[in-house]
Amino acid sequence: MKKLQVTKTTVAAVLVFVAYLSDMVSAGSPLPTHNVEGNSGVFITSTAYLVNPPENGEVFGKPSFSTSFAAIGEKDFESFAVTENILGRIELGYAFERIGLGDWPADVKTASGLHVVNHALVHNFNTRYMIIEEGGFDRTWMPAVTLGAHFKWNEGVNDIDKQTSGLCDSLGADHDSGTEFTAVATRTIIDWLPRPLIVSAGLRNGDGIHTGLLGFAGERRTTFEGSVIYFLSDKLLLAGEYRQKSDLINQCSIGGKHLIKAENDWWDICLAYVVDDHLTVAGGYANFGNVLNHREDNVWAIQIKYEF
Repeated sequence: MKKLQVTKTTVAAVLVFVAYLSDMVSAGSPLPTHNVEGNSGVFITSTAYLVNPPENGEVFGKPSFSTSFAAIGEKDFESFAVTENILGRIELGYAFERIGLGDWPADVKTASGLHVVNHALVHNFNTRYMIIEEGGFDRTWMPAVTLGAHFKWNEGVNDIDKQTSGLCDSLGADHDSGTEFTAVATRTIIDWLPRPLIVSAGLRNGDGIHTGLLGFAGERRTTFEGSVIYFLSDKLLLAGEYRQKSDLINQCSIGGKHLIKAENDWWDICLAYVVDDHLTVAGGYANFGNVLNHREDNVWAIQIKYEF
């Protein structure tokens, strides 16, 4: 299973996400945004609110598309995502992620004389179901709760493993695909601050290394993630999010080069602006800690999302 590659960098910042929340924005507003893995959410985490539900009793909502870009030190990240909402309770999503590995291939060549590809590709296939609507069971305090299953396939980790004579496999990145399961609860609070505050918290069970950008370990762990979103105005949102990492790959140094460092948790701060009833633009700053051969504490990202 190869895995050696880069972190999801991308995630970064783009955030915007948040809630289609009832009374906060008009029904047609393009919120929440996409996370980089192709789910409704902020940049690197999900929310229980789903994207673009159908109107007037229809079965299918209109599709939503997004593109995200992140500059991560020596590396770069791009994501292209699409989602479809069914009956307001089911969300199907797909995202294609690419991470450019920057100077990592050069460090590998310097340390070992081996040549490796300079990018990794990940395909994400997502299904999510809102099992509890906000305020369900006649309880005003009840958050929305959404469960998800996410199949991921890393296109490239096997090539890197072969090019490095099985290094990825020996370090624990011995699978090129994995399935994650998520549970997310989201609640909008309107009494604490002058404007609405959206709080999300979730659990993720899986074996992804750097969210799957560097492959999969086969050994599963459960991690925490969450976000807070505040409406500065009807069109401008400020968000912060945190994602715990499973740290399932071993560290590696060759020839004095520290090629693979331990994973660190991710966090970011984002701003999103609702341009009109179809278009949202978001950007932000993220801290990803160690990503392969470098510490990436200065990540900048942008996302453009469009709903039909």
